[in-house]
Amino acid sequence: MAKAEQITTDRKTMREILRFMEEAVKEGLNRKEIMSQIDLMLDIGAQRNIKRSEKEIRQGKAKNFKSAEEAIEWLHSEEE
Repeated sequence: MAKAEQITTDRKTMREILRFMEEAVKEGLNRKEIMSQIDLMLDIGAQRNIKRSEKEIRQGKAKNFKSAEEAIEWLHSEEE
């Protein structure tokens, strides 16, 4: 059963990578940027950490900032 799950995951991941590569080429990303994103997509531990962080943000345990300036502004504010 585990092997079947691994094959399914691999197919799903491969499709995601191919879709990403199509979009990346259209957007003009360079090879280094594309390869670093693919490495991240294949890193199971990193994916687990990203999902955990997104869950913490949804639960209000962590903040999500759109820019460094927004984060700095929040750090200097009175809000906790």
